[in-house]
Order: sequence, then C-alpha cells, then structure tokens
Amino acid sequence: MHHTSARTAITQLLATKGFGERGLALVLAAACGDAEINAVTLRQQALDMASAMPAQQVTSYVGELLYAPIPKDEAELCRQLCPATIDLAKNIGLQLACLAGLVTLWPHVSSSERALMRQRYLDGLMSDQASSDMHLPSKQLIAWQRDLPTAKSEPNASVATLKGFLNETTPKDAYRIMSDHLGLNANLATLSWVLGSLAVQVRLRFHDPNRYLLHIILGTVACERLSHVAPPEHIATLITQIGHQLWWCRHEAGLQPIRTCIDHDIQYFHQAIASGNLTSAQRAARTLGQQPEQFWTEAWKMVAERIAAKDPNWHVALELVLVTAWRTDTDVVSPDDAAAVGTVMADLAYREKNAPEMVTH
Repeated sequence: MHHTSARTAITQLLATKGFGERGLALVLAAACGDAEINAVTLRQQALDMASAMPAQQVTSYVGELLYAPIPKDEAELCRQLCPATIDLAKNIGLQLACLAGLVTLWPHVSSSERALMRQRYLDGLMSDQASSDMHLPSKQLIAWQRDLPTAKSEPNASVATLKGFLNETTPKDAYRIMSDHLGLNANLATLSWVLGSLAVQVRLRFHDPNRYLLHIILGTVACERLSHVAPPEHIATLITQIGHQLWWCRHEAGLQPIRTCIDHDIQYFHQAIASGNLTSAQRAARTLGQQPEQFWTEAWKMVAERIAAKDPNWHVALELVLVTAWRTDTDVVSPDDAAAVGTVMADLAYREKNAPEMVTH
C-alpha cells in the first residue's frame, strides 16, 4: 500500500472512534491503485471523501485485549483479533473486511499508535448493529461439530460442490455441507474465493438493500488474503460464519428477487447503468467484460463520476469495483463478476431516480 495514503487513513482513523464503514472506506481509498492502475488517480479524492464520512456511534470495547501485548506484525495481530471477530462480529463480512484493512495498515502504524488502532477495530466490533441472527456463535459450531459423522475425503472446493448448501432449509444442514470442505487438506483461500463466487451469483438474483451481500463478497476476499497470515483454524471458523451469513441472506433476510426485463435491446454499458435497468446492465456488463481493458476503464470512470459528484453512495461503488479487481484480474473479468458490477451500479442509479417512492432496491 502507498505509504503516504496509508498514513492519511491511519490519522483519520485515530481522530474518531470506531472503524466500520468509514474505516473501510479509508482503507480502500488508500488502496486505490494496488489492484488496478486506473484507480491511482482517484486515491486522494477518495481519501478526502472517506475522511468526511460521519463516524459510527460507538460502544467501547472493555475486554482483556485492551491490555494484551501489542502485536509486532500482521500474524500476531491476526492471532489476537480473529478470535474476537469470531465471538463479537454480527455482520461478519463487513468486520472481516475491516480486519483485513487493519492488517494492511499495520506496517504503516507507528509503535505509539498501535494500541489505539487496535482499540478502534475492537470498538467497531462492539458497535456492530446488524441482526444477531446473521451471527453463527462458536458454541453452536462446536455443538454441531459433535453431531457430524466421521469425516470423509473432502471434495476440492468449487462452486459446483459447495452451492448445494444454499438450498438447505436449516442452518445446521447448510453447515454440514460446508464442513465437508473444511478438512485438514482444505485450501482455505480457494474456499473463500468460491464462497465469494456464490455470493456474486446470489447478488445477481436478489436486491441487497442493506449491502449484506456486498459485505459478504468483501469478507470472502478478506478471508482469502488473511489466510496467508492468520491461523488456519481461525480462518476455517470465519469462512463457516461467512457461509452462514450468505445462507441467512438467501433464506431469512427477505431479499426481493430482481425482476427479469424482457427488453433485449442492446445497450452500451454506461447507458444501461444510467437506465437503472438491472438485467440490461447485467447483459451489457457481461458483453463489455469480454474486453477487459475497456471494462476496467469504464468501471473506474463510474466510480470517479460518483466521487466528483460527492455522491453519498460513492464508497459502495468503490467497494464493489475494487473487490471485483481483487477477485478477478486486470487482464480478465469473469462474466458473473462483471455482471455484479453492472447490477450494483444500475441499482444505485435506479434508487436515485425513484427514491423515495421505491425502497425495495
């Protein structure tokens, strides 16, 4: 990460309490250019916008971690904070994205600042206002684990082998399928990526008014990146919790399905986005995704337009495009990931055109 930009994010985080959406926006703004060179020119403007975001209302953390030794590196930071995240996070996708952001910033945080930076993250965990039903407690995981049959040889994680867990009618049955992929030989980074792909597929079919699906996608990328520095047993539990959040979104969140538009007129990407027609935007994005260089140019252009207009949803656009760049590659873009960019961008345009009359999007 660009050191000067990281220092700006750190200074702003230390100036207010908590972490949350503002902290994530600061980290992602500082990361502009890390995944895709077209984003470099947006970095300072995005940092300015993130700095101006209101801080969340904070419930202070008062536990033993306030007095724990200061982690000297990212691995020690993960060993300290992953268990707290497992126990305290409700919106696990968002909090994991914040944790990965803190880990990314850690080398740029001075020794005198590290205790307070850790507290900022812990306060953010305590202040998570999401529904407690989204959270799968570790005690429940342990109880379900006892009921599992003797482990079989685990399948290699893929969308095909894992997608069945979303069709289960109870969280315990969904966990049973997930647990089949979490043996000693599991590739946790790949499993995180597969969960992200499933979250993308769900987002293409359902509206996401509270951005929980977007947070899941962010969280799966965070898990993938943290798997290289965090203890595998912690990552396995966090993956299970993200999987539960995705199952909960599919079955318990009351998400409204996206209505398919039968108008097959071919629209250019930017035109389809502006129309607010989600299925048209998906088609246009899939088409443009076959020209990766043009796709990324257009995607970052739309983020830049929202930043320049001081749009309150600018950070949603940034989160989506940046996490898509991390999930894929700047030389390619998968059809579903491209379509997800089109979906969310068109969704924002639709809500702006129809608010406050229509709030189901």
